[in-house]
Amino acid sequence: MAMLFFYAFMVVGVLSQAHPTPPISLTVDQSGKGDYTKIQDAIDAVPSNNVAPVSIWVRPGVYQEKVYVPADKPFIKMSGTNAEQTIVTWNQAGWINQTAVFAVWASDFTGRQLTIQNTYGAVGKAVALRVSGDRAAFYGCRILSYQDTLLDDTGRHYYNSCYIEGATDFICGNAASFFEV
Repeated sequence: MAMLFFYAFMVVGVLSQAHPTPPISLTVDQSGKGDYTKIQDAIDAVPSNNVAPVSIWVRPGVYQEKVYVPADKPFIKMSGTNAEQTIVTWNQAGWINQTAVFAVWASDFTGRQLTIQNTYGAVGKAVALRVSGDRAAFYGCRILSYQDTLLDDTGRHYYNSCYIEGATDFICGNAASFFEV
């Protein structure tokens, strides 16, 4: 009985010393009034294998950059002011696995109120968004391109009130996804 009490005391002692990781909040603003001026820089600042939620607030602007969320950076929630004012854009076509403007490999990613646009045009495969992580969700986003707009690659995904525009195979991939208006 004394040994059981000793172990219980040790467990309580150890747990009382544990501090949960506080959530991280980052701001991206092209004018320099945030933590970062580029979205990719904010993602790069997220610790590898993080276990705490990370909120990235993207202020209005047209962000001309490719964005890559690696698999070792889960639990990111990225929010724009609204999809008409918070735009991530790039201009590239080619092999479907390499052209994504915004590629999510991490699990538990959430995107809100963003426009993700590949402006390459009507010739060639030009992915706007590639989602390859599990349990990703997008709310109120605009995903725009001409061909292979959304590469809904692998995992389980949820799209709520998203506008997806394209002319050829504009939603493709092997993911198990739910689209809701």
